Amino acid sequence: MASIIRVKRSTGTTAPSSLNFGELGLTVGVGTHGNKGGRLFAGDNSSNVQVVGGRYYTDLLSIAPGLVAGQTNPSTPANGFVAILDQNRKVDQWNVDNLRLDGNTLSSTDTDGDIIVDPNGTGEIVIPDDTKLTFGTSKDASIEYDEDGTNAIRVTGAQWQWENSPVFFDNVGISSNVISTKSGGGNTLFIDPFPDGLSNEGTVIVKGDLQVDGTTTTVNSNNVTVNDSIFNIGDVTSTRTVMATVSAGANTITLDSVAGINTGDQLAVTGIDASGIGTVASYNTGTKVVTYTGTASAGISTTTQVTITHGFDTNTDRGISFNYNTGSGVGNNKVGFFGYNDSAGEGSSAPARALTYIPDATITGSVVTGTRGNLDIKGIYYQTGDYNTHGIVYFDANGLQSSTNNPGTASTVRTSTQILTAVTQITLTLPSAITVAAGDQITQSGGSQQGVVKDAVTGGTTIVLIGVNGTFTNSADLIRNGSSTGITPDSVTTNFTNKPMWTNTVDGGTF
Repeated sequence: MASIIRVKRSTGTTAPSSLNFGELGLTVGVGTHGNKGGRLFAGDNSSNVQVVGGRYYTDLLSIAPGLVAGQTNPSTPANGFVAILDQNRKVDQWNVDNLRLDGNTLSSTDTDGDIIVDPNGTGEIVIPDDTKLTFGTSKDASIEYDEDGTNAIRVTGAQWQWENSPVFFDNVGISSNVISTKSGGGNTLFIDPFPDGLSNEGTVIVKGDLQVDGTTTTVNSNNVTVNDSIFNIGDVTSTRTVMATVSAGANTITLDSVAGINTGDQLAVTGIDASGIGTVASYNTGTKVVTYTGTASAGISTTTQVTITHGFDTNTDRGISFNYNTGSGVGNNKVGFFGYNDSAGEGSSAPARALTYIPDATITGSVVTGTRGNLDIKGIYYQTGDYNTHGIVYFDANGLQSSTNNPGTASTVRTSTQILTAVTQITLTLPSAITVAAGDQITQSGGSQQGVVKDAVTGGTTIVLIGVNGTFTNSADLIRNGSSTGITPDSVTTNFTNKPMWTNTVDGGTF
């Protein structure tokens, strides 16, 4: 019978305590990284136990070269295995922590796991020239540094959107629906349609309404065309922008500007009370915080538009001002004004809210002063009710233009001998009969009234006076040609005032 040589052995997973020089030991218990099962041991020249092999190690190396995906340790899966490169120095899959490299795909293996590319220190992520960074399985959009073509960064494909955060291009930022300069980038924003930049050429087209919320709007062009049939100035409403979120229950709101706002103005915006209307109680020109009556019924977000309806008299003029030069040199620059004058006086008897023209005006705080100018027109029409057809135009003591009543018709045509006079005619109704002759002078006791009897009356109770000066009353006796009649009129009726009349006699009465 053949001899059997057996090495020192154990069914457990613990290494032998000692081995002689060259002596072998074997454990057949299931080996793991943390124990000594499945190992072959040999004693060294100092009788120390050294691991020299065993199934634990051969199982680690049992996977065919180049295979990783779907492989496992044949005896103890938890032990893992060693990946062996194939002849092309490849494996079919490589996992590092939560990252997987498989084919041309770098992916994360943890649920919703991010993939972070983080160079060390000042290192950079470099995409070679003319190489596209493509988005979408169908390559819907891409970014490329096109060195061989435009020598610029090209963005192509699907629509690009930036949400919930501002995007800055140099000193210009876009956030939500707001275009603005960034902090420290200056307070001037240019929109220039001309390619060379900052010229006065090209056209900017604004679709929809245009609202300008500044304090001064300047137009440096030679021609301005407006299609509006009525040009409105001096609006009593304006719009402001909410600059800070308003919480429910608050009674203050921060606006982009409080210029022109006064106490008593109305704020209209959804969220202020149930009606959406609040009244300005106070405002701070520094913080631009407005305190209003009531409280916010709901939150009001930033960029919300607030409509301001002004509720006070600004006591300012309204109209068009214009600049011009009367000669050579800036010293001859003038300001003219044409429009509505809010106040009375100022060198004129015209009432407040009259239309005026001032060729050399001074404008301070939207109030215009200066000497009135001339009016050059072909004709003037009075509004119906304020004139009488074919009346004579004249100016009263205050400089107000007026007119006489309709001229009467002469009984005979004697143009060459007639005189056109302005006649006032009245009718006196008497309590008793009176006899007067045409041309009699009638006055009243204690007064300066006077008139001339138009037609003779014999025993009548009414007489008609023409050429009337002063005002006749029903409280004083009538005097005929200097003699009292003892009759006081019951009533006085004015037939017409300053009516042009043709006459061939100017009668001063008798004495």
